[in-house]
Amino acid sequence: MAKTPRVGLIANLDKPGARSLLETLISAFEAREIPVGVETASAELLKEAHHGLSIAELDELAANSDVLIVLGGDGTLLGVVGQLGEAVKPIAAINVGTLGFLTCATAEEYQTLVDAIADGSYEVSPRTIIEATLRHGNDQPDQVVHALNEVTVVRCATPRLPHFKTRADAPLVNHYTGDGIIVATPTGSTAYSLSAGGPILEPGCGVFVMTPICPHALANRAIVFDDSREIELLVPDQRDHLLLTADGRLVGELTEPSRLKIRRASAELPLVTLPDGSFYRVLRRKLGWFGSSILNSDELPPEDPGL
Repeated sequence: MAKTPRVGLIANLDKPGARSLLETLISAFEAREIPVGVETASAELLKEAHHGLSIAELDELAANSDVLIVLGGDGTLLGVVGQLGEAVKPIAAINVGTLGFLTCATAEEYQTLVDAIADGSYEVSPRTIIEATLRHGNDQPDQVVHALNEVTVVRCATPRLPHFKTRADAPLVNHYTGDGIIVATPTGSTAYSLSAGGPILEPGCGVFVMTPICPHALANRAIVFDDSREIELLVPDQRDHLLLTADGRLVGELTEPSRLKIRRASAELPLVTLPDGSFYRVLRRKLGWFGSSILNSDELPPEDPGL
């Protein structure tokens, strides 16, 4: 007999509709006799008490859950992954945000997701997580951060261009001058890296992509590395401060010569998807791909884009 899954719910408090959806999901899982926990801050949205509902901080909630469900958009999911790091659990995201590349259902499709989790019919797409270690040039301790999409070193609001040296398993790759550098996973290849001119990568292809942001030399293009390599960004002494971000979260300012080591984390994110949620279907929908300018979007069958 299949084990009854334990579900943890995390809601973005700033998203309209998160309160009612949270209440609805709790009732839907209770109707399927699925144990439910709610993250402490998210529980503040609840208007009424639910019998048997557990409330816990995120790390404890994750430790005691088989599946986490995030109510928000991609940013909410990225924030949860960043906080949990290698303690991450399978995550399903319901889109009550804007873009939703990583979400598997809309608020209107909540029952489909509830049934899939209760029946064990959902699928899992393993996603690479970056582990980045920042070593400062002074006596400060190393900083370790995790990111699902990318880590970025970028200049502050200044007209001066920063300089970088990049290595892959020690050998020099290149010297870069420009606005900054993005190192992205395949999951992050459709985010900031894509807007900077990087390629779209299939989620399971086992690589990183390093994309320069507005490089001074036009010959400096994105480069794809096997993710078994350790990538280093060496930041020499600059005339101005630089910013280090992970999935859009500010990690800190680089005010001294620094070294950023980037590798594949030992844990992966098991991203929950529904049976019809293929990567290419998401691309077609989110990027507005319709195959040919001759065809209108309503002329293409949604499940057969090759016709």
